[in-house]
Amino acid sequence: MTKTLSERIALFTDKHKNTGKPFLPVFIALKPDIEQALQDGWTVYQVWDTLFAEGKITCSYQWFRTLVNRHIPNGSKQKIRTAPKKSAVADQEGFRFNSATEKEELI
Repeated sequence: MTKTLSERIALFTDKHKNTGKPFLPVFIALKPDIEQALQDGWTVYQVWDTLFAEGKITCSYQWFRTLVNRHIPNGSKQKIRTAPKKSAVADQEGFRFNSATEKEELI
């Protein structure tokens, strides 16, 4: 007899309980060190690369970024300093595009 969809879903979820979450306990254990490294100015990639090379973390870089974004507030946001923007139109004296056409210019 064929099993219902609900029974098949229940069997599937029993077999795949921790899909995507086997790295979370390790990440949580290393979280203070990761936070400190990010505060010291190291990039997320540099932190992951070092931990991966040491064998402490076995997840991919993309998954590591996901964990950082979920569990460390502002962990991967790097402050970018930019100079105030000047008005580009005010500094230019050359060609200016005018979308309205004038009949005098067409003749």
